[in-house]
Amino acid sequence: MRDFKERLPADRQRQMTNIFVDHANHQQATKAIRRFFKPVEGGVPGRGNICALIGESRTGKTYGASEVLAEYKPEIGADGIKRSVLLVDSPIEGGARAVLDSIASGLGMQVSLRMTNSNLILAILRELQRSEVQFVIFDEAQELFPEKNRKVLSFSRKLLRKMLNLNQFNILCIGLPETYSIIAEDSQLIGRGGLPYKRLRPYDWTDPVDCQHFRVLCHKFDEEMPFELSDFASMDFSSRLFKATKGCIGILKVYMIAAGEIALEAGSDRLELCHFAEAYDDRKRPNEVFNPFRNDPSLS
Repeated sequence: MRDFKERLPADRQRQMTNIFVDHANHQQATKAIRRFFKPVEGGVPGRGNICALIGESRTGKTYGASEVLAEYKPEIGADGIKRSVLLVDSPIEGGARAVLDSIASGLGMQVSLRMTNSNLILAILRELQRSEVQFVIFDEAQELFPEKNRKVLSFSRKLLRKMLNLNQFNILCIGLPETYSIIAEDSQLIGRGGLPYKRLRPYDWTDPVDCQHFRVLCHKFDEEMPFELSDFASMDFSSRLFKATKGCIGILKVYMIAAGEIALEAGSDRLELCHFAEAYDDRKRPNEVFNPFRNDPSLS
């Protein structure tokens, strides 16, 4: 028996939320990010190149960036804060000004609304130099290059070229798969290092190695959840989990938490298929009938 029954529901909820299960995609992501930052371990940072980390949603791209960022925390220097790594959360909308504001925010700059874009660009370039930035990461980078807004797309490309011209740091664009092709269309950007990239993919159930890795992931979640073991790694249970999540680790955790909360509310000692079935029903699209936790996954 596992020691969880005497714990408060809130504690068990927090345990589920805080679960981290290491996996191949996470290892690949962090390894690639570190290589894009410092091509040689223990060596100097790369400079003047643009790189890309791409993949479908919830494959671990942002988590990997956050982990690397945590290793290089800002420090106080003689003339202010120094940032080895700058993480920029790309804006969803707002045009060129929103792009500039997001960079300024990442740098901790206080910007007047009356400052022109041209002056703000100059201020950002100066601050990048003053704060001794060695690596810039744009998360959700596909938002910088909206194909339906050629004006913003063109502006973002020019801005990144200006930043790279400082020859001070590499820029990493993290985004959906289309991010690579949009950057590669710009001959001047791809000429900055040839655009090295890493693509993260969801697990593929038809690949024996991926299938085994996914089942290992399921077992690790089983060990970390505050319930009796449920045998998530069995072929039947894991195939249903795969069908629901399409092999994405982030979505797998979503279902673990959702089903876990349903099981907690029901007072269950372990997670059952019925808890996952209810969690899936809550999330399936209108008019969708199939539920992999109730129906045979092979019939979908």
